[in-house]
Amino acid sequence: MNRVFLRSAVAVVLMSSALSVGCEKGGSTTPPDPTTAGVQEAPRVAVPEALGDDVGGRLFDRFYGESDLGFEPGKSGGPNGDGTLHDGGGNAMPSEGHDYRLKNLFGWDLRGVDGIYGPEYQAKKTVLPVNLLTDSRSVEALVAWLTNGDDVVPAYGEVMSAEQILSIAEFVDGVRTGALPGPTHVFELSKEAPKNYTLKSGADAERGKQIYADACAGCHGEDARNIAVDGDNSVGLFARTKAYEGWLKVLNGHPGSSMHREITFTSGDEGGQQILDLFAALCDRTLFPSLDGVDDVPDGDLRCGSYLK
Repeated sequence: MNRVFLRSAVAVVLMSSALSVGCEKGGSTTPPDPTTAGVQEAPRVAVPEALGDDVGGRLFDRFYGESDLGFEPGKSGGPNGDGTLHDGGGNAMPSEGHDYRLKNLFGWDLRGVDGIYGPEYQAKKTVLPVNLLTDSRSVEALVAWLTNGDDVVPAYGEVMSAEQILSIAEFVDGVRTGALPGPTHVFELSKEAPKNYTLKSGADAERGKQIYADACAGCHGEDARNIAVDGDNSVGLFARTKAYEGWLKVLNGHPGSSMHREITFTSGDEGGQQILDLFAALCDRTLFPSLDGVDDVPDGDLRCGSYLK
């Protein structure tokens, strides 16, 4: 299915969905089924053109940081003017610590309670019982769900355009179908390791050093210390402590910044291997040290495992 046809199908679904919501406000918040909206269920889409499209992932990360929406959670903008959104029933939904970021609702690994934010690991209070990597809804159904919301997901259509929401749905579909690299290419969940993850085996750190030189050094510097990340982390220290988050940043860039996708690949497996190689290289504390005065990870830190130097 090409992108133009997909967008046309999505537009029909959204129109039918919007009419339904307008007539039945406060009714069932189950995401509309495209088959009952007069549109034939589409096959899962492996994100046509998405290998060159990194917008959806940044919107998933922090949509209001990526776009000038005049929206600041809990403060300003949105349908109520106070930085709140509605749920699927039209009720005001407070940000409640998640700030409406999809990454806070589904986790950096998109797996909801099954993933790194779930009760077995980091136990984030805002994470939802929806695993986007195993979710079987079509792209159209994902768009309708995110547009209209439900009992626990805000109605993002109040602040994002149809194009933006479709980009998010295509990003999710790209990761779950393997057209794009995903978390399972880069790390495994762990109950013992700090932050509850370990890098996967099979990386080529030497190749990762070249990837860094080609794709990252121009901005971050040869030793990855030109730009502080999350306050006082060098890129090296960030990679050694938060690769569960960093994989998404490498794949899509950072919202609202000049950092976009800097790696190129022709398949999810190829891109995933590049990201894993890159993080293995960044586990070298000598080549990519922490910032002055900032403690680095200790010897034996489980997150980098055998890649730590």
